[in-house]
Amino acid sequence: MKYPGAVLAALAAFLIHSNVLAKSKTPTVRSENERPIGTLETYKDLIQKARNLSLQQDRLQASQVLIRGLQRETRGSTAYKELARALEELTELFYTERAQSAFSTGESLAFSNSREAIEAYERALKIEDRNVSVLKALARLYLRNNECDLADTRVKQAEEMNPYSAEVKLLRLQVLSCQKGGERLLSRLAAYEQDLEPVKKFCYGLRLKEYMRVSDLKKARAVLTEWESSLPDYPEVFYWKWEISKATGSPDRLAASRYLQLCQSLSPRKRKQYSIDVNLCKGRETVEAFLKENEAKSSYSSGNEGSTP
Repeated sequence: MKYPGAVLAALAAFLIHSNVLAKSKTPTVRSENERPIGTLETYKDLIQKARNLSLQQDRLQASQVLIRGLQRETRGSTAYKELARALEELTELFYTERAQSAFSTGESLAFSNSREAIEAYERALKIEDRNVSVLKALARLYLRNNECDLADTRVKQAEEMNPYSAEVKLLRLQVLSCQKGGERLLSRLAAYEQDLEPVKKFCYGLRLKEYMRVSDLKKARAVLTEWESSLPDYPEVFYWKWEISKATGSPDRLAASRYLQLCQSLSPRKRKQYSIDVNLCKGRETVEAFLKENEAKSSYSSGNEGSTP
């Protein structure tokens, strides 16, 4: 079976990384992190087995081998980290140039034409079933379009392949938010807290949305303050400033204007960096309508004042 050069290069790099790790220990002495899993296999044996399955394009079996290993390891150990890293790499790796090309087309269209982007991602998925890179991208676009059930289907498939992924866990929370599952959302946010650390800055909006839903302005303000301190120029920070100010009866026009300004000036690099936030700049039309209405009222008031005898 032949593989494209890009695929072979990626797998070769992965193999070299594994061999370096293997040579770091003498063959006659086992460290705690090289203890046998079950009776014979070490975590390195499992990674090698998964890699061999990946070379055969058996992504499902490769992921299941690594998941079983992770279930037996202590969180934070070298074995756990290496297994988790291998799981992420092997479940997101592209086997074919056709699938990679379709995926790249979807990426290029994601912020300009979501329907065509979805079609491109679905083509990639038909070529490479269960590719987590594609599943995540599809789920995000469905969520941006408020197609909660379609997103849920893709997230379930991603969870089957890599339930340890921080981005997949974030997608599960975003689906719950889309489905108005408030109590379950907050419960899972607490349960996933440690796992979500790599994507923590994209979780604030989910908490804010739920606290605003139940009119808990005190908690909403506390979350917003923490979010702003970590991402002071993030568009959604200003969107929620505006939402909170509306709830108090004094809409913050400056926050609304700043939100629009930041959304309009997002560079392609920033959009890609923030792409895992499915609510990024989704409120633009609502905020634009508010500002236009506010401007119209101001103009009307000024005109009336000018005509007063």
